[in-house]
Amino acid sequence: MSKGGGALGALFDNNSEQSKLQNDCFERRELYRLQIECTNECSANCAYCYPKVMDVNEPLTTREIKSLIRQAANLGVKQIDWMGGDPLEHPDWIELMQSVRYAGMVNNLWTCGPRLNDVVNAKRVIELTQDGFVMIHLDSLDPKILGSLRYTYHPRHVRSTLAGLELLLEAGKSPNDVANMIMLTVHHTPEDVKKTMDFMHRKYRIRTCLMSLKPVDERGITYSYIPKMEDVSAAYRIRDEKFLDGRGMGCQDFPKQYCGTCAFISQDGRLSSCYSLRRTLGDIREESLEDLVRFNESSLFFTPYRKGIRNTCSVCDSNLCWGCRANAFYFSGSSYSEDPLCSHSSSDDDNCPY
Repeated sequence: MSKGGGALGALFDNNSEQSKLQNDCFERRELYRLQIECTNECSANCAYCYPKVMDVNEPLTTREIKSLIRQAANLGVKQIDWMGGDPLEHPDWIELMQSVRYAGMVNNLWTCGPRLNDVVNAKRVIELTQDGFVMIHLDSLDPKILGSLRYTYHPRHVRSTLAGLELLLEAGKSPNDVANMIMLTVHHTPEDVKKTMDFMHRKYRIRTCLMSLKPVDERGITYSYIPKMEDVSAAYRIRDEKFLDGRGMGCQDFPKQYCGTCAFISQDGRLSSCYSLRRTLGDIREESLEDLVRFNESSLFFTPYRKGIRNTCSVCDSNLCWGCRANAFYFSGSSYSEDPLCSHSSSDDDNCPY
């Protein structure tokens, strides 16, 4: 998404100042961002919600999360991505985000939006996400699709999300620093994804982050929501055409520099590669973040894949794309395999569950 730059540059292009810092971390194999899943509470009540379908232990306390923030700062982490659930439904969200600012890092917020429909909250979010982005989560504008994805759905929920987005923009957050997130499921069609993308860009001038649902849970709750391979490829091509000027990034949510400089902490303190690739690498309650990163450097930064990557695909931009490592992990059995969901992949079809 080279158009617009802003705080989203490190997610969608290779030209912004933030992307240059992220690229440097990528080359040095260092963490640029830490994703923290601080709550599973969320008014959207999505049936596939990762933190709700996972088997979890006691959630991290505010004190434990603040300790984690200090450890991240000491490691040189530049950005904290607050994820959930909806972080704005954590009772201490202001205190936590202030801790990040005090530590010299940038806050990025992932929210379903209704809590922004309050001028005090909107202004506080703008203050606390200075130099960072806000990611709104609205999967579709179609009531039938939303009704199939949420345990509880009412049209006022969409109105609340859009009202929160509008107030955030009116209060001063730049559209270059705001995006909408769609979690692609079997209930979506590429046409509906395009319609939602077009609406958000035309009306609010914001771009769209497209993610595809992964079978992250051992209980299989998400399995029936996994999208079709052909729809995944088609939807990401639409994303590329609209926001990347036609450059290809495959079925990745973000550039490889994002994936290769990221770590994720679940609500109960488990370390893994990212929000979508939940292979447990350790527990923050048992070891320090510094030790966990050092012991798991190869897995976090995909070192074996970097060494063996074949770069045989000429369709996508190799400066951005190396195939989604989470797709490879869940659908091929190894995060070092090619992405089997991407139509450009040369993977053997026999290895793909579709």
